[in-house]
Amino acid sequence: MAKVHVGQVPYIVSVMHSLKHPSSSVNGVLLGKAGKTSDGVVEANISEAVPLLHSHLSLAPALDGAFALLEEYCKARSLGILGYYQANSHHLHNDLTPTGKRIADKIAEGVREGHKWVPLVCMVVDSEALDKLADMKAQNSFKPDMSGHTGVKLLVKAPGSWAPAEGVEIEGAREGVAQNTLCDEIAFAHHLDIVDFDDHLNDTSKGWLQPILVELG
Repeated sequence: MAKVHVGQVPYIVSVMHSLKHPSSSVNGVLLGKAGKTSDGVVEANISEAVPLLHSHLSLAPALDGAFALLEEYCKARSLGILGYYQANSHHLHNDLTPTGKRIADKIAEGVREGHKWVPLVCMVVDSEALDKLADMKAQNSFKPDMSGHTGVKLLVKAPGSWAPAEGVEIEGAREGVAQNTLCDEIAFAHHLDIVDFDDHLNDTSKGWLQPILVELG
């Protein structure tokens, strides 16, 4: 079984991307590095989230253009595409949609040639769970173990399907540190600073492939 560590920054950026466009579906990719231990266990560390689209997620030309630029970005930094994230336009829909599955399958099977041996992680933003998390923050009612209150669902590519992820953890989620930082970033409206590939296409002066700064707790 693989062990996948999702950093606080990619977790927070993914959720903030969805909150910048609450009435739209959004998606992006998760980047990082992976290796194997001496006994053959795959260990992956996801360190970046790159926002892609907030309009038509299945727009092939836009995705192809984004992936071409991402390939060069990853090569320059020795990174690989280790995951995909998505948020749906409907508040109650917290599952990977057929369009999302097609994109994620394309990433798993074709885009990330050098990392096919690493299970692809999928993060789906759960808007209802995010609302509950915001209430917990407002009421100062975080629990000792907050790992089940992240506002996202984690899936992993299994033979023929996508299944709930095992061996995947979000940095600082158990202690509530990641969630607390997320809530603080939203309170300061930093989610409005997120720039995705759609934004870049509409205005090329907006930097897209630039590290997104998050003040970690």
